[in-house]
Amino acid sequence: MKVYTSYFGNIKKLEEAGVLPVNISLYPPRWRKWVHLKMFAPTKDILFNTSGKEEYTRRFNSEILGRLDPNEIKQIINLVSQGKDIALLCFERPNDFCHRHLVADWIKEKLGIKVTEFDGTEKKGNCSCNSEQLTLF
Repeated sequence: MKVYTSYFGNIKKLEEAGVLPVNISLYPPRWRKWVHLKMFAPTKDILFNTSGKEEYTRRFNSEILGRLDPNEIKQIINLVSQGKDIALLCFERPNDFCHRHLVADWIKEKLGIKVTEFDGTEKKGNCSCNSEQLTLF
């Protein structure tokens, strides 16, 4: 299993690569049903009432990531992924500031799992999220 970060604009490429999209935003897009890991989403207060990257980072690390149990999170990621590659999604493009990069750093530090930004060059993995359903007869 690999863990990626990405943004909702990449959903088609993620599915073509066999990567399971997992929402970690506070407000998921309504155009589909998502696996939603709410524990990684910022609060409304952090999202709307911070005055810059430094304050956002400090508060997100303290108020969100600082309260998580690494062992519990590892179990949740394993349960959600079921051994498949996953991508933690939010709205911002790869080079923009986004909480998903803070989550990626936390996962690497606390769980020892390398998290990379999905760039679209990944080959079809072991996700069945876009597989064709076969008929029996």
